[in-house]
Amino acid sequence: MTFVEPYLLWGALAVMIPIIIHFWHQKKGKPLAWAATQWLVEKDQQQQRGLKLDNLLLLVLRCLLLVVLAFLLSQPVLTLKTKADHQAIHLIQPSALVTTNFRFELEEAAKRGEKLYWINEMAASVEKPGELPDKQTFTPLLLQSAIDKLRQENTELHLYVLNNEALATVPSIYVPSQYHVHALADSTRKPRAYLATKGNKRLFINQAGRLTSGEGPDPAIVFQSAAAHSGRLTVLLDYRTKREQQTVEAALKALSDVYDLDLVIDHNKIASTTYDWVLTDQEPAKPAGQTLYIVSGKSGYPVVPNVLYYPYSFTPQTDERVANGQLPEWLGEQLIQHYGLQASSLPLSQQELNALFVVSSRSDHKPQTVVHNAILLLFVVLLIAERWIALTKNA
Repeated sequence: MTFVEPYLLWGALAVMIPIIIHFWHQKKGKPLAWAATQWLVEKDQQQQRGLKLDNLLLLVLRCLLLVVLAFLLSQPVLTLKTKADHQAIHLIQPSALVTTNFRFELEEAAKRGEKLYWINEMAASVEKPGELPDKQTFTPLLLQSAIDKLRQENTELHLYVLNNEALATVPSIYVPSQYHVHALADSTRKPRAYLATKGNKRLFINQAGRLTSGEGPDPAIVFQSAAAHSGRLTVLLDYRTKREQQTVEAALKALSDVYDLDLVIDHNKIASTTYDWVLTDQEPAKPAGQTLYIVSGKSGYPVVPNVLYYPYSFTPQTDERVANGQLPEWLGEQLIQHYGLQASSLPLSQQELNALFVVSSRSDHKPQTVVHNAILLLFVVLLIAERWIALTKNA
């Protein structure tokens, strides 16, 4: 038997409370210098001192109540040994390089009847490893989300990912106790993504790792055949407070001036317009797949990669980043992430890779309804018995 919340078993030490109260009530009473006859009737109704069977039974019931309550709150789970105790789950980054390199391992896992899933928003099941899904976006947040969705009791997790610095954009990736990371260093030189801005300029990450706006091709960099986005960026500012809207608009104008971005900013939503960037303080009802959403003043786990949550409002009084003038830079970083302008990075060392994946201390056991209801019924029966004895015996 195991427990979902084992630390709550320490609550069973509370059995000392009724024991102490029991012995306290057994102390001998002191004689009172009072002879009024009106107190003689009450004397017969006073609790009898000394150790009696009914009081002892009441003490046992009260101790059992506390023990059962601690047991109930700790959520016990009956572990039944079966052949399917250790099940292997394979999470695969949707990349042709990954599926080609680990083709043998994936085919052997499929033959053994083990489950294969893509690392994407839905953690979709893999039908054929050679057929990639339509959406091939990969981020560490999507990896963590897929792990949390699929991990179960005694899961043996196999991760197939490209080894690069993009993995380290999160502090840690939490995994179950049994896991294996199959990391592949990407040594290919990929064409670099860019944005086509006004004046036939390109916005891209240069060799020094800085965002740069320039004209004409750069002989040191191989660009993709088509821009990640061309022309104007339509932006919607949808804030309920005028102060926050003015702050964000000023930051966008500063970003536009530095990098020659052609931004068209709307303050009221136009139904016929498909926006490239939406900055708001309200949860988007139906987020569009190609639009970048930044929701301020809300804390949340990003379910989809294009909806980002920021815990503070964009005002100097509420956010240190705004007060220090770093908001334009931060907004530019989100734009880079959204359009994939990051330059290909070096692989992580084995030590860095090992430090990135942290075994989660959370239990994968889920409380069992039948066991929970049985203990709850026992608790109710003990409580009724304790109250009945206490009221009938005036104890």
